[in-house]
Amino acid sequence: MNTLFLMPIAIATSVSLAGVVTPFTETFETGTNNWLMGTFDAPIYHTIGALDGSAYISSNADLNSAGPFGLSVFRGEDHFNASADAFVGNYLTSGINRITFDFRHDAGIDLNVALRVSGSNNFPGFGVELPELVGSGQWVTLSFDLDFFNPLLTLEGPPTPDFYNSVMEAVGNLQVSVERPDGLDTPLVVGFDLDNVSIIPAPSSLTLLSIGGLLGIRRRR
Repeated sequence: MNTLFLMPIAIATSVSLAGVVTPFTETFETGTNNWLMGTFDAPIYHTIGALDGSAYISSNADLNSAGPFGLSVFRGEDHFNASADAFVGNYLTSGINRITFDFRHDAGIDLNVALRVSGSNNFPGFGVELPELVGSGQWVTLSFDLDFFNPLLTLEGPPTPDFYNSVMEAVGNLQVSVERPDGLDTPLVVGFDLDNVSIIPAPSSLTLLSIGGLLGIRRRR
């Protein structure tokens, strides 16, 4: 499976991201709440039809336009005050180690879906893949393990606890992306749906809090 995450895009900011983060789920019941498509355009809003029958947002993109680092299809960024910045802050001290969301696409083929987590300047960051491809045409709940030792997590810098901590201590952006399937060489415009984006704490934050004291280097794929 190819590594899938997005190229960093530098954006100047003076926002401090050191606050405590509490468990939260964006249900989109009150609107798009400043989430964006990968193109930075406003997503399409639906009042019904999600996995639980409730509201959700949609985007569309040409899979064939994906670059070597994938194609962004949704963005939740602090610069646009996505979800009133409920996802912004220090995941490490808050014990947040998992992000889940309901997702659907209509590509007609299985797709590799990934999550990118980064700082407010879109760097430092890391990408997290799934162990399996995501089928077409039905809602599924996807779960991304943010643990340092997850072999499907790829750091965009030195593979060290310090670099990992630098991301987790100041999260500003969440990006959902997909990969162009092998052999696709013609345009394929696909619809993507998103709902119930959740940040979830570990049963105990001790595991994450102790990561800074580790001396070992994570095993790269």
